[in-house]
Amino acid sequence: MKAILSAPGSRGDVNPMISIGCQLKTLGYDVVISVAADYEHVARSAGLNVEPVISEATFADAIGNEKVWHPIQGPVQIFRVMMREFLQNHREVIDRHVVPGETVLVSHPLDLVSRVIRESDDSIPLFSVHLQPVILRTLSDPPRLSPWWFEPRRPRWLLAACYAGGDHLLIDPLLRRSINQLRSEYGLDQPIRRVMDRWWLSPDATLALYPELFAPATSGFTKRFVHCGFPLDDVTDNDFSPPNDGPIVFTLGTANRHCRGFFEIAARTCETMGRSGILLSSYEDNFPERLPSNVVCHRYLSLQRLLPHCSAIVHHGGIGTTSQAFAAGVPQLIRPMAFDQFDNAERVEALNCGYWLRSDDQLERLLSSLPERSTGSSASAAYDSGCEMGRSLSKMKGLVAETRGAERAAEQIHAMNQQRLAGGGLR
Repeated sequence: MKAILSAPGSRGDVNPMISIGCQLKTLGYDVVISVAADYEHVARSAGLNVEPVISEATFADAIGNEKVWHPIQGPVQIFRVMMREFLQNHREVIDRHVVPGETVLVSHPLDLVSRVIRESDDSIPLFSVHLQPVILRTLSDPPRLSPWWFEPRRPRWLLAACYAGGDHLLIDPLLRRSINQLRSEYGLDQPIRRVMDRWWLSPDATLALYPELFAPATSGFTKRFVHCGFPLDDVTDNDFSPPNDGPIVFTLGTANRHCRGFFEIAARTCETMGRSGILLSSYEDNFPERLPSNVVCHRYLSLQRLLPHCSAIVHHGGIGTTSQAFAAGVPQLIRPMAFDQFDNAERVEALNCGYWLRSDDQLERLLSSLPERSTGSSASAAYDSGCEMGRSLSKMKGLVAETRGAERAAEQIHAMNQQRLAGGGLR
């Protein structure tokens, strides 16, 4: 059997799909994964067959523009990249590797090509992988899409009307023509509207890489919707000595090229508070020229290994970083900018595991309000039993630290595919 996976995004999108690919490989699948060229080496070092589908120049252009971190302009820019380069390139990957009846497609949410191909040939099952709950329009408990107080949340009819208006004015003009043209090339002549409403969801199965507790309203959103849990393998073998002084970690994501100003604030805050700090960024230009002696910089470290030895993390709210903080039992300050980050920040606050950092001026105050944590070793890290947030953090750590989202997702794919091959269809 073959499995064709897609991961057209940054490291937070790539790591989970690589992990699923590795698990499928152990189950006997010949795995192909398409990624941006910047992450080709990551997937290849994991032992997968790799197809780079977004050039380094296109990826740099997408994330090099500061507008990518705007609540509206960011998603628009990413959709344009998907339509301009990924759509055709990933289609060619599938056409080269697919064997009808002997192939499964495992798609990232931005991979609408696989959805078209599944629609044209039902002998090629599609397993949609959802990394975060924000992309599901759960009217009973709507996801947070922006930082603005006037974002509509109730009543349901108003929210549904806003989604319809957004589809008509923004999303369909970006996506519909390219998707319908591709569909017609596969013999699907009836045009579709509202691409991101219901059509884009797989008719076969959707695998959510987060636990039901994180987003209860997503349960049963569509048929064969399975909560697999967080994928905690950050797909790196880089070696480093864990810190022993309980530092505060600061990161605004592996793809962010515009966070030097925030890092300067973070370094000054650490100096004022007398706390050690670690600044993480893929781009050295983000690091301040001068740092206090208690703050260090690193290009990329495994959060899975690092966070159990830290006292807190201040981050952008990406789902991968959020889940690693849960697993380590570390309090979070989330400074969201775009995409799923506002929704994740709100969910972390609701679970009493951290705060939404709405202004950099609040950084020192909120860091001072976090519960103190012993960090002598990952095994001994603990909170005072009388601390309410500490109890919440310990509870979440216990719930998610042993989750195996990628492994469970691969098992679900394999089990449902075996049922299909045995003639029982997907159940």
